[in-house]
Amino acid sequence: MKKTAIWVLLAFISFSCQSDKTGFVDTEKLITEFNEMKAAKERFTKQSDEVMKELQLKIDAFEIKGQQFQSNAASMSRKKQEERYNELALENQQLQREQQSRMGAIQVESQRVIDSLIKKVKDRVKVYGKNNGYTYIYGANDAGSVMYGAQDKDLTDAILNVLNSAEASQETAETQE
Repeated sequence: MKKTAIWVLLAFISFSCQSDKTGFVDTEKLITEFNEMKAAKERFTKQSDEVMKELQLKIDAFEIKGQQFQSNAASMSRKKQEERYNELALENQQLQREQQSRMGAIQVESQRVIDSLIKKVKDRVKVYGKNNGYTYIYGANDAGSVMYGAQDKDLTDAILNVLNSAEASQETAETQE
């Protein structure tokens, strides 16, 4: 009985001396400084700017038509004014629909890409934790999941380096194919 009690006590002491290896990452920094995320945001900003530039040409042409209508309206019959006004209103609606459609498509695609990159970050954090013996890696963000963390437990830069170096090595492999 004494031997069993000693073994139980030793097992308890051994178990209680083991501590979980934990760390945390600044999720906002991890996402915003991830090179693939930066590139994606730049790409979609550029697409959005290009669409707006194209649409601005159509908007400028429409405004010229509107100004011409206003300057010529006095010389038109009431019926002709109404017809022209309705045509311009329809053209304005079409321009608005085109803008909403094109910008909406960019937004949907942008969100799809961002979601896949966030999943990629989460997957890489899991792999990093597993490969480096972590029991838990917490995410520090504005919502307050980690209100404080000792600086030596902050894994943000280490994981960011892994993310960005994995991206660089993947790009190198793709260009060599």
